[in-house]
Amino acid sequence: MRISKTRNFLLLSACLVIIIGCRKDEPVVEIPSPESVLPQLPESLFPYSELEFPESWLTDPALQLFGGLGSDLEVTDEGATLGRVLFYDPSLSLDGTVSCATCHQQSHAFSDPVARSTGVSGIPTHRNAMALFNFRYQRRLFWDLRTVGLENQVLQPIEHPDEMAMDLTELPEKLGQREYYPALFEQAFGDQQVTNERIANALAQFLMCFQSHASRFDAGLENEFADFTPSEEWGRQIFFNGQTRCNQCHSGKNLFSTQPFVNGLEMDYAASGDGGIGELSGDPFDDGRFKTVSLRNIGLTAPYMHDGRFATLRDVVDFYSDNIEPHPFLDERLGVNGFGSPGQAPYQLNLTEEERVALVDFMETFNDTVMVHAEWLSDPF
Repeated sequence: MRISKTRNFLLLSACLVIIIGCRKDEPVVEIPSPESVLPQLPESLFPYSELEFPESWLTDPALQLFGGLGSDLEVTDEGATLGRVLFYDPSLSLDGTVSCATCHQQSHAFSDPVARSTGVSGIPTHRNAMALFNFRYQRRLFWDLRTVGLENQVLQPIEHPDEMAMDLTELPEKLGQREYYPALFEQAFGDQQVTNERIANALAQFLMCFQSHASRFDAGLENEFADFTPSEEWGRQIFFNGQTRCNQCHSGKNLFSTQPFVNGLEMDYAASGDGGIGELSGDPFDDGRFKTVSLRNIGLTAPYMHDGRFATLRDVVDFYSDNIEPHPFLDERLGVNGFGSPGQAPYQLNLTEEERVALVDFMETFNDTVMVHAEWLSDPF
């Protein structure tokens, strides 16, 4: 028995020597570190400074109320180019594994296709990552509207312990050691100094270039929706018929509202884990009050709501048709009367199957056909 065991051990050892010897000749695949990967930028910079919204947006009376509130930031070609590199660079995170684009993916209108993103800590974020676009018309940011202005917003995910977890006091020195940043900062700001203020400014410039106004819906506004399918056209009529009240909360060319609403997802949002603005104010009136997002690109930004609870647009339509919960401060547009004081009994649309399908088909026409494919907004690494 002992001889047999010894023989088996010697045979196994010989096999291992042969296998290891064979592997010595195999090529070693090296994974490049963030320091060795350089951004691939065009010789002639993209003219970010010339990007502009259509004249119909710039002269729209309703949008003029908000157009000066988003930011008075000047966008330069050099500044936005630097911002593009920063946005996609995982060097901005503590361990070099997470970038802004990790949770804001271009193909999803710069949102995340999972309910809650995971950063360097491995702990899912508290809320769903919002889509990023049309910041000219946004002043207050995040789901709870806690921050005013892009330049005050962009550094917060970088230092958040569950997102990028970077110590901002160490960030400028870290970036200054990357071989590609000194020249980029000099082109953008006149010298090679790297500061958090400049990082925020460049990131904000790039984000201001996320403009969404090129969808099939926009084309329809020009040709009287001649290219819409019968289902899309029916969905358009349902959306704007006044009875569904869809366009009372998602209005104008940007299909949005600057007001936060209590939309009846819960009877008690705080008790369910997220009180929205109420977590900041401590006022029961704000329990479950969240930012009202634009419906632009809505077909690309699943899952939906502040916590990503709805996987599909159909789930959202079903909710607003049948399942709005009572709440002491439910927005009046979602109540039985549609006006007056908040807290009314929920309005039941009871849409037919065909109406639900048509509404989803119509909202898919809000998806941008340029922004999500634009090379100038893509990953340069």
